[in-house]
Amino acid sequence: MSTLNHLGLALLSAALLTACNTQAQNEPLSGNASASQVTIEGVPGGVTTQVEEISAVVSAIDPAKRSFTLEDAQGHRRSFTAGPEMINFPQLKVGDKVNATVAVEQVVYLREPGAASEDGAAGLVATAPAGSKPGLLVADTIEVTAVVKAIDSKRHTATLEFADGTRKTVQVRPDVQLKDEYLNSQVVIRLSSALAIRVEPQ
Repeated sequence: MSTLNHLGLALLSAALLTACNTQAQNEPLSGNASASQVTIEGVPGGVTTQVEEISAVVSAIDPAKRSFTLEDAQGHRRSFTAGPEMINFPQLKVGDKVNATVAVEQVVYLREPGAASEDGAAGLVATAPAGSKPGLLVADTIEVTAVVKAIDSKRHTATLEFADGTRKTVQVRPDVQLKDEYLNSQVVIRLSSALAIRVEPQ
């Protein structure tokens, strides 16, 4: 369900933008990414985890605009405007190393019949203590449920209906046998994302 991965990354991007507003005309910073997937053969759903680590150096600071520019090892540059929650902006110096870790986990499973269903979200934002180097931890979890409304065994797809009435047809893994008993079952999609930013002095 790659669409859900994009949703997770969108949630993560929204969390990042809470801390720093990105200027337009910038290059993406490069990083090291890894992904893993855990499934049980024949059982619908599974767990997918994606982690990206980015390291860059502060190459410019504009105190009047509360903006700073990061540059990675490949020379890509990206500018940010520090939001009000970045209370330690004055401690940021040119040459400081910034390490960011982004993790997104997607859990998908069929809910047991009769189990309570609750769509919802939770979040956390933590900043470094006043006077120390800037740092940030943002974590978000969102849970969405959908109902299996149709199964197409020829195309090996299932059509899910969400609480707002929208429908989405998704590809089902080849090892999962599509059964009529899955019709009207609830599918739970839980996306958890976390962003940690640490600044090391030059």
